Amino acid sequence: MAELLISSVASSGHPPAVDEPASYDVVQVTKATGDHLRANILRVLAQDSFAVLELGEIFKMAQPAMSHHLKLLHQAGLVDKRKEGTSVFYRRAFALASLHSSIYACLDETPVSGTHKARIEFIYRQRLLRSKAFFANHAQALAQQKELICAPSVYVDAVLKTALQQCENQRLVALEVGPGNGTVLAALAPHFNQVVGVDNSSDMLDATHGAMRNLHNNIKLIERDFADLPRIRKYNLVVAAMVVHHMPSPKKFFQQAAGVLKKGGTLVVAELCAHSQDWVKETCGDVWLGFDTQELSVWSKQCGFKLTQQQFLAQKNGFRVQVNAYTLTK
Repeated sequence: MAELLISSVASSGHPPAVDEPASYDVVQVTKATGDHLRANILRVLAQDSFAVLELGEIFKMAQPAMSHHLKLLHQAGLVDKRKEGTSVFYRRAFALASLHSSIYACLDETPVSGTHKARIEFIYRQRLLRSKAFFANHAQALAQQKELICAPSVYVDAVLKTALQQCENQRLVALEVGPGNGTVLAALAPHFNQVVGVDNSSDMLDATHGAMRNLHNNIKLIERDFADLPRIRKYNLVVAAMVVHHMPSPKKFFQQAAGVLKKGGTLVVAELCAHSQDWVKETCGDVWLGFDTQELSVWSKQCGFKLTQQQFLAQKNGFRVQVNAYTLTK
């Protein structure tokens, strides 16, 4: 083999062709991760998606410098980016190559530092405060604004059918996050021993209570942020219809749902598919422009859920809704 190689070089004057793209990819990926800052960025992006300015806040770095590091990671296929309104958000790319998977696994052996965790929580609080301020100021008009995106009538039947199929003939305890006008709570009430609605907006809960007055005596409303509920596994069903795109951290939503559901319990999520209509951020207080189905699948799996049912509803007003059911396996 060595003789053939030497003969080939000698006869042509050039070395034999090398698979350059594959070699370059390995070099590019290892070079991108061979830096302490970029390694820490990847650890942070394993937790959630963050905008450039948010990452700059987490790492106390100016935007141009942060953008440079993110560009290197993006070119190496280690992060994905997506425009959300006027901001560009980055997340860790879904690992398709074994090299990327191995790097992620090695990085994740070292947890995010306490300092970075505290700054991430600060970012989440900022997102939450913006969301709460919006709902406090627009509670009355929000129902009309939602009609511009996707009226509840589009997805409520699918959510109820999915929820009742998953909990068939079991009079258990159900929780709805962000109950809105109470349509889902009222429909679940006859099938469960107790149904609970939780929302962090007193104005929204007042609207819920007013719409459901004297309907059922097994409905309970709680004014509290879903993330702050005690992680006691007491619910058999959790429903979130059009609320995750208002959450500061979608992944933390799945973590919290896993913390309050009993093993074998069901999580039903109705959500917008990813879209680019950024006007909804100002008009409806959306934090995220919908979600790729793969995003929801990865987050749910990381938190101990198994996808058991999925359907896509007809597109309306340029928006498409996905209704997913997950079973908690851990």
